[in-house]
Amino acid sequence: MGKNYSATECYNCGNLVYYGGPCNCEEPSNEEMQQWHLDLEKKREEAIAYIDAYYEEGMNMMDLFEHIWYASTEILPKLEIQVVVDAKDAVFISTGSAGYVEQPLGLEKGMKLPVKCWIHTHPFGSAYFSGVDIRTVSIWEPIMETAYVLGGEGHYGRWSREKPKHLSIYRNFQLERIQTWGSEEE
Repeated sequence: MGKNYSATECYNCGNLVYYGGPCNCEEPSNEEMQQWHLDLEKKREEAIAYIDAYYEEGMNMMDLFEHIWYASTEILPKLEIQVVVDAKDAVFISTGSAGYVEQPLGLEKGMKLPVKCWIHTHPFGSAYFSGVDIRTVSIWEPIMETAYVLGGEGHYGRWSREKPKHLSIYRNFQLERIQTWGSEEE
C-alpha cells in the first residue's frame, strides 16, 4: 500500500503507520496500547466538544462543515465524525474509525424527529455515499430532510429526500457529478 496523507513513518524501522496508531515493528506493551487508547478517547471528547462549542442554531452550513472537517482531520487522526441535527436544532455528535461511524443515526436519548440534517466525514478526502451511507439514507428517508458527506477542500455531497436516490457532489461549490443508486420504481 502506498503512503497516503494519513500515514507517518516509524522512526525505528521506516514502516508506514496509519491514523496515529503504534508501529508493529516492536510489539507495543499493554501499557503503551492502553495509553494510546486513552489518548484517542481524549481526542474524541475534544473533537465533540469543539463542534458543540461552535454549533449555533441556524448557522451557515459551510461554516459548520469547516468545523466538522477540522475536528475530523486535525483534532482526530483522520477519523470519521457524524453530526445529526434534530427537529429542535439540537446536535448529536459521534466519532468512528477511519472509514466508518458506528450506528449511523442511532436514536440518541432526547433526539427529536424528524432529522433535519445528517452530516458525516470521509477524512480520506472523497465525498460520495458508500453502501452503508446509501442504506442509512434509504432507511431514514421518510424522517430525514437532508444529508451531507464531507470530503474536504471544497468537496462535499448533498442528498435530500426530494431526490432520494441522488447525491449531488460538489467541488468548490460547482456541481462535479451526481451519484445515483437503485431504480426510481423501487
